Amino acid sequence: MAISKEAYKGLEAIVGAEYISADPVVCEGYRAGPGGYECGLGYERVMTKIPGCVIMPRTTEEVQKIVRLCNRYKVPFVPYSTGWYGPRSHCHVADELLVDLKRMNDFEIDEEHLYAVVGPGIIYSQLQEEAMRRGMYIVIGGGGAQVSAIANMIGDGWSPLSYRVGLPHRRILGTELVLPDGELVLMGSLAVQDDPFWGEGLGPDLRGLLRGFTGLRGCLGIVTKMAIKLLPFQPERLEPTGISPNTTLQLPTSRVKWINFTMPSKDAMRQAMFEMAKAEIGGGVTKVPIFWRAIAKARSKEEYWELWSQESEETISSFHLLRVLLIAFTSEEQMEYEEQVLTDIITEIGGEARRTRPSDESWFKNADSAGMWLMCGGYVSVDYVIETLEHAIPHGENYAKLKRNYTPPLMPDYGDPGWFQSFELGHQGYSEFLVYWDPDENSDGVDHFYLETSKENIRKRFYTSLLGPHQPLYLTGPAYGPNYHKWLLKVKDEFDPKFICHPPVPLAHDEFVERAEWMKPMKDWESPEIKPRP
Repeated sequence: MAISKEAYKGLEAIVGAEYISADPVVCEGYRAGPGGYECGLGYERVMTKIPGCVIMPRTTEEVQKIVRLCNRYKVPFVPYSTGWYGPRSHCHVADELLVDLKRMNDFEIDEEHLYAVVGPGIIYSQLQEEAMRRGMYIVIGGGGAQVSAIANMIGDGWSPLSYRVGLPHRRILGTELVLPDGELVLMGSLAVQDDPFWGEGLGPDLRGLLRGFTGLRGCLGIVTKMAIKLLPFQPERLEPTGISPNTTLQLPTSRVKWINFTMPSKDAMRQAMFEMAKAEIGGGVTKVPIFWRAIAKARSKEEYWELWSQESEETISSFHLLRVLLIAFTSEEQMEYEEQVLTDIITEIGGEARRTRPSDESWFKNADSAGMWLMCGGYVSVDYVIETLEHAIPHGENYAKLKRNYTPPLMPDYGDPGWFQSFELGHQGYSEFLVYWDPDENSDGVDHFYLETSKENIRKRFYTSLLGPHQPLYLTGPAYGPNYHKWLLKVKDEFDPKFICHPPVPLAHDEFVERAEWMKPMKDWESPEIKPRP
């Protein structure tokens, strides 16, 4: 046992023998893989480690005691709930303590004021079901409803539904955070009273310790409780149909409806998004990657490749599909009104409605997340950017050109410029560039493309949301802010001077580039020697 006997006994005394284990078999089960988001990349092979010990606290007080003991015995630890975020949410140093939070599954819902108070063990599917039973709903990210609601709220947490209801950092209300030294910080209205209804609260808004647009991957403490804003929804039930894995939600089309439109150009899609926002209609609007159509049609990996191999640069460049979600929050008359306004907008721009299935597999309860890996087995978004629609379109086009240099090992997409959409009723735009590859093949080219996109953003002056723990800090830091890396490390050093909480984040990518031999030729920036903190 790498963790000292004295430290282990102290941890055991906190949670009981049933909820702590250093058994190699148990610990091996917490290692990233064998498949899923980012799994199979060089980052996983180099950076992820098997935990030295796993512990499962039940209360905030137990988390505080664990963190304080880790500080006393200099035991590095990483907070972990569902671990969906691939290698990044797992141990990065040897003999690390993995703090599994799934037992912290307290849940309450305030129907009058439209919010839920949850622990990190509550997943989105549970929260969404309880919300919908009460005429409310919550935004679920594209990766699936099997993830911890808190983990997703402090790391990414958006979807096409963010067009109408706003980005996740606006929906974080009262929050409990155990800092890396074990001190408890109460955020929002919890800072002054026992009521989590308000995110800003009185005085400083500390939610920036948890996330910016994305998040810090748990390197500044452990969130043990959060109040999450819920949104009003229409009253009709979305009916589950099918047999797993071919399941879906049948939509009540008088109140909830997807409509696909063929548009004459990407610029026409952008114009339609702006016009919808000005008219304040719709629940979501997005341009999705074209190969998702093949995924939706295919019932096997072989059928997918049969469909996709029929495409070409010419067919992809001339096909522009706009996907619009209408939600009649108030009445069926609202649906009639919004659909007529939408039809007028699309007709004027030159688009045409397509036959669209009255079902949803992606955005309300996420039945299809496993299908995202169908084609190749490996998947990652190399960048996702929240800026403006004017930024989103050229950002994706530029990445598509860059990707040609790395195909293969990346899956051919024939120049498809990725995914862009409107957020917050047109006030923000979103761009996401997804890549697929076979994890059984050499992934060096995937790692190179991932790093080259960071450099491309700097060269072309594109903004990126992936600042912080997602990219080499000393590459992007001097270019953005500028020198935001200095401030981020100052914050880390202030709250975690021992670098004991999820080390070496936020320097994990810097260390990866230093340790991975195939990455070293790509390093053309200056950085100090990366050394572990005391």
